[in-house]
Amino acid sequence: MRFRSLPIFWQTLILLLGGLAVAQIVSVVLIVYLPAPRPDFVTMTEVAERLALDPRATPKLAVHHVDAAPLAEDGMIANPAITQRLAAQLGKPIADVRLFFYADQSESFPFARHEEGGAVPFRHGQPYFFNTLVAAARDPAGGWLELRTPRPPRITAWQKRTSLWFGLSALAMLPFAWGFARRLTRPIRRFADAVERLGHDSDAPPVPTEGPAELQLTAMALNAMHERLRANMRERTAMIGAIAHDLRTPLARIAFRIEAAPEKIRGPVQADIEQMRQMVAATIGFLRGDAGTGEHRPVDLAAIARRLAGAASDTGSVVAIAEIERAMVSGDRSALERLIQNLIDNAVKYAGAAELLVRHDLDRARVTVADRGPGIPDSALDRMFEPFERQEPSRSRSTGGLGLGLAIARAIAQAHGGTISAENRPGGGLAVTVDLPALAA
Repeated sequence: MRFRSLPIFWQTLILLLGGLAVAQIVSVVLIVYLPAPRPDFVTMTEVAERLALDPRATPKLAVHHVDAAPLAEDGMIANPAITQRLAAQLGKPIADVRLFFYADQSESFPFARHEEGGAVPFRHGQPYFFNTLVAAARDPAGGWLELRTPRPPRITAWQKRTSLWFGLSALAMLPFAWGFARRLTRPIRRFADAVERLGHDSDAPPVPTEGPAELQLTAMALNAMHERLRANMRERTAMIGAIAHDLRTPLARIAFRIEAAPEKIRGPVQADIEQMRQMVAATIGFLRGDAGTGEHRPVDLAAIARRLAGAASDTGSVVAIAEIERAMVSGDRSALERLIQNLIDNAVKYAGAAELLVRHDLDRARVTVADRGPGIPDSALDRMFEPFERQEPSRSRSTGGLGLGLAIARAIAQAHGGTISAENRPGGGLAVTVDLPALAA
């Protein structure tokens, strides 16, 4: 079984254990090959050798000649017994020796902080160890020889190296973390894109069965569900088609028989028959999913808007172009024309006039059809795109018909990978916006 097809649990466990192993290997290599940190303390013997100007003494301790005996720095203390030991090593009386150190150096290592004045430096056997001190001895030639050790840095060499170990371990983990994130998110992202296409286009290819085992099972279940839904849609369409076919015969008989009726009766009945035919045709078209899934070609929405606005003006409708930009999309031209025409018809029916706006914004193309009609309540904005949903509840053709115009417009927008939304305009009216993926300019 390939690693990519393993369950997410095992992929996560393997990648985490691999990253942990690499981090541990880096830490071991650094500990083995980096030199150990130098101690941050000096012994009393080293101090005595430097004050005696012994050429064999460690050069890290600097001795300076001063005129007067040094004084203790703030916080330092002196211990007569320890000073006497330094004087004994130098072969001088205690009056010719000075030794001051901080009282935070106790008899346990590392130097634990104690505020008691009687604390002494760490002692192992006979030597004493100091980390910060001031020592001096009288110079027979005059003045004093002074030795001062600097205070320990806030970040010691060992702490720096430890930080380096952690930093290098984190860098070693980055490729594993990156690979872990990529392996998990890439099939999930492809799965999400495929599901999104499937939701907008019923004829989209099935979701690929790849990635972890959980995603493969989900993809297979989703593809099976989609196939069942398409089968149900085909059965529903076939059933509606059969009903519509059966309705044509009695409608034709009624139309034939009404020809002999008086004009007063014949006219209204023929109008009702024609309305029934149109309603049946519109319903069948919607149920068949006739959302313009034909061949997609580059289409200029601005050209469609200009043509439809001109055609509306020729029939006496008031359709103005408020703003227009060239906006190219890939789609079925006839379906996109039907989408915009439905929005124009809806605005003209309820407001008497419409305004068209076409904009191109980066990778999106937007068409807005606005009016100055009464608008609708905010709570009903989303429902207005549902089939057979109308703010005016009648089914009269003079007041809006079946309520399929906006539902068909939404189906066409979704089939082209876009969305449609509506909002009430400030000052009254409604604005319906179609947002579609735009082609590169």
